Amino acid sequence: MSHKTTRIVCDTTFLDDRDRFEAGEVRVVDADRAARFIAAGWAHLVDDQAAAAPAGSTTTQLDVHGSVIGQEVRNG
Repeated sequence: MSHKTTRIVCDTTFLDDRDRFEAGEVRVVDADRAARFIAAGWAHLVDDQAAAAPAGSTTTQLDVHGSVIGQEVRNG
C-alpha cells in the first residue's frame, strides 16, 4: 500500500497537529494533507522547475549576527 505525496511551499506559518509549517518552507506531505493546506490558502504546489531540481541542490543563506553562547551563573 503506497501513499501519494506532494511537494508544497508554505505561504504562511501554521500548525497541523504536532507539525509546524514555516512560511517559505518546501515540504513533502501526503496528497490529502496537501489538498487541505492548498484549499485553506496556507500553501501552494511547487512549480515544475523546482520539482525537477535534484535533492540537495538548493542553497541557503544565513544572516548571522553577533551572539553569546552560554550564560553566566552566579551562586551567592
